[in-house]
Amino acid sequence: MNQNIILQVNSDDLKEFANQILLGAKSIAREEAEAAARADQLLTVEEAAQMLSVSKMTLHRWDKNGILKKVEIGGKRRYRLSDIEKLVGCKM
Repeated sequence: MNQNIILQVNSDDLKEFANQILLGAKSIAREEAEAAARADQLLTVEEAAQMLSVSKMTLHRWDKNGILKKVEIGGKRRYRLSDIEKLVGCKM
């Protein structure tokens, strides 16, 4: 049985509905942008070693063994926060 239903919506209700959708979309976009920025954050050797509770030499060995790859910027070693978080997740 196929019934036709007619809904009546006033313009204020429609505007409110559209605003709620936009606010939700903006919130999701902001959260995703913050997560992406955090994932791209680079840490110094000292910060990475402290976060992982290991020595700087251990970080160097891990880089050579492919466990945690460094990023070289201007001749300085950095480590991606996202890579460290993945490594910590594997250790747990």
